[in-house]
Amino acid sequence: MRILALGGCGEMGSVAVRAMIDDPAISDIVIADRDQSKASVFANSLGRKASAIHVDAQCDRSLKQGLQGCDVVVSTIGPYYLFGPRVLSAAIQSGVHYLDICDDPEPTMDMLALDPHARDNRVTAIIGAGASPGVFNLLAARALAAQPQAEEIYTFWGTGGPLLPGEDLSLLDNAGNPTAATQHWIQQVSGQVKVYQDGTLTPATPLQAIHLAFPGSRSDRCHVIGHPEPITLPRYYPRIRQSVNLMNMPGYLIYALEKAAKGVDRDAPQSIQKAATALTAILSDSTSQPQDIAYYLVHLVKDRFRHFLPPLGAVARGPDGNGKTRITGVHMRSRPKVDDIAHSTCLPTAIILRMLINGEIKQHGVMAPEACVNHDTFFRQLATHMIMDDGVDATGYVDCQAQKIDQPYTPLRLPQTHSAQTR
Repeated sequence: MRILALGGCGEMGSVAVRAMIDDPAISDIVIADRDQSKASVFANSLGRKASAIHVDAQCDRSLKQGLQGCDVVVSTIGPYYLFGPRVLSAAIQSGVHYLDICDDPEPTMDMLALDPHARDNRVTAIIGAGASPGVFNLLAARALAAQPQAEEIYTFWGTGGPLLPGEDLSLLDNAGNPTAATQHWIQQVSGQVKVYQDGTLTPATPLQAIHLAFPGSRSDRCHVIGHPEPITLPRYYPRIRQSVNLMNMPGYLIYALEKAAKGVDRDAPQSIQKAATALTAILSDSTSQPQDIAYYLVHLVKDRFRHFLPPLGAVARGPDGNGKTRITGVHMRSRPKVDDIAHSTCLPTAIILRMLINGEIKQHGVMAPEACVNHDTFFRQLATHMIMDDGVDATGYVDCQAQKIDQPYTPLRLPQTHSAQTR
């Protein structure tokens, strides 16, 4: 099996490549990048299986030449609005299977539109095969397997507790500039985002507050953020009438995001970077304004009395047989052995690739992980990269709990505005 790792010498791609290289089913990994010298240095560090080529992903001819003779392309190059549909189209035309870590809603929809073409060419294309989306989708799949009558599905992530003084949120790169992840965060909390509500995909204002209950704990305030999960999950679970991606964050972080996002002008893409820079300034002790410090102190007290949800998970909601509310919550009782964005994102990619080349994924078409990846098999393999909480092992670290609430079932509703909900 010959793998083309597009962007394979980058921060994300290099993690995926290192996780793939020892798989006996893989005979060759071709590190493809616009900077061939960088790709060559990385390939030489990996041994005989790896080689390097020049590929310019903005050039269709270069892309198709790079795809020749390969069985699967793993693309970790962004931004996906620029490269996602282009690389996927070239892969489909070349008859090459495809994986990526796309976390942008708009290119997700554009790539899903290529599904018939991929089916016709017998190509398997799995988009969003990272952490969020990716792991989150499979946590949601686990919740929906336990509660198949659910009509709502929520994916969420957060800090799991209050913001600690001096806590490093890793918002800046080594040069002191906002990371791509920080800019992506700003992009997904500004303007309008997509949620699935009342059986249709609809625009919504980000950072709206919604109280979400998790089994075994009280409900806590979460906030709407744009992401692909609400786009793909209802596609494969027709009963779902509502799907929203949420953040469960300390109050001061939400305050900072609201303040920074006000500076975003959708007609001026550079404003995303400026807003990301503003966010890092608000969260910096050295540059916070008196008003920011006051809000920080207020939220520091308020957050001590909150019941935060687990750091990442999913909740399914729906009626039980008597018309009462039933919820099912899923989360992982573990932490990564290597806890950074690149490993959290790209180790799942390597696992899903392994399942594909081992014949555990057979469907053709363009799809999200929940459509084709067995969640139990995936989490068993992910366990090898995790440190389990005390008292749990690899068979039980994905915790699934159900709870009945003695109230008539009604769907959660998003408020119309968010102007003062967190202050």
